[in-house]
Amino acid sequence: MPETFEDVETLDLLDPMRAPQLRSLLMENLSDRFMRQIAFTLFQRMRHSVQLLSCINNVISHESAMSALPEVMLAGISELTPLRGRMLLAIDGDLIGAMVDALCGATTAQPFERYELSALETRIGKQMIDLSLETIAETLSPLVQLNLTPIAYENATGMLAIADGQDWMIAVTGIFETELGSGTIKLIAPYAGFEPLELKVATQTGLLGGRGTDTGWINAIEMLAEETPVDVRFELARAVVPLAVFEAVAPGSILPLTLWPEAVAVSGGVELFRADYGQTDGTVCCRVKVQTDEGDKSMADQKEHVGAADGAEPERVELEPIQAQTRGAPAITARNVLDRVQVVLTVELGRAQITVKDLRQLRHGQIVSLNQAVGEPLAIFANGQKLAFGEVVAVANDRYGIRVTALAEDTEQDSGDAL
Repeated sequence: MPETFEDVETLDLLDPMRAPQLRSLLMENLSDRFMRQIAFTLFQRMRHSVQLLSCINNVISHESAMSALPEVMLAGISELTPLRGRMLLAIDGDLIGAMVDALCGATTAQPFERYELSALETRIGKQMIDLSLETIAETLSPLVQLNLTPIAYENATGMLAIADGQDWMIAVTGIFETELGSGTIKLIAPYAGFEPLELKVATQTGLLGGRGTDTGWINAIEMLAEETPVDVRFELARAVVPLAVFEAVAPGSILPLTLWPEAVAVSGGVELFRADYGQTDGTVCCRVKVQTDEGDKSMADQKEHVGAADGAEPERVELEPIQAQTRGAPAITARNVLDRVQVVLTVELGRAQITVKDLRQLRHGQIVSLNQAVGEPLAIFANGQKLAFGEVVAVANDRYGIRVTALAEDTEQDSGDAL
């Protein structure tokens, strides 16, 4: 009895499709580069040691990105034209203060709790934002020409917004260290805005390089093709019979089907190719046959022989009449019910496991060894389930059929008793 849960969350199977994954890889490859370049540019202009300790990339919602900004900071907003949306770059007040202290000649850090930026710190902070945005535009220039001139500066986090609260943002955080303190520079841009850049990178060589042949992927696929087996059945006969005929199958019965002159290789319900059958070293084998009358035909075109030999409809050898039911047994009043239910009977010469690679490279005349020993009874299947075993017998007019020698259920039971 299934348990009942009151608090069950709805499972959204499309959620992974909505979550951004691919485009963020572009920024992961670029962000570390332009963050290091920002550190070098600040060192050149400010004449003060600036080092990048680490660079962190995230794809988060707009609301989460805004809430992660420092309480004391200065942010610059710029357009992403010709890309879509706006970009926000925020510098931690502690990092601005350390730079200002160094410019003023301080030699030791003076740690204190910062509540706001002074006028000088705001002025220097704007210059740091301008330099950072210029560096980012220069880093992206081989891919796209951006003019990241700030259109506004803001030092209150509550006043910042560049998209809807539910939009996905690419957030890059660079952690910088100076001799007088450390702080962060955060870059926040809309995930959707980088779609044109992603498409451009996919078709040309840029900072990330072109999308050349993925040798790792190709090697992995080739390895799977060499190791993945495909079960191939080699059928000798097939017929669709009414359920009444199926129920009458018993040892000694001759099935209403005729052997094909060639075996048919089948896998996953699809006919692959024809094959002549023979034997070698006591094992049944098949020689692949591919028609070449009009060039190599696809294996899918070789299906004209289903249930027939040489294009002619074979005569059906009927089973002996079904015995009447004993008195008192429940009877089915509508006899045609059993006649309308169809069962597919197939006779297998044997099976073989072929790797995907070998199956793809099969050519006319190649030999495939089966798991069937010469002289062993043939397996008979009904709708894919093993029904019985049989042997080849002559029926009429130089044609051959299958006589049932044992039911599969009886054979398995005898094997169990012998053990």
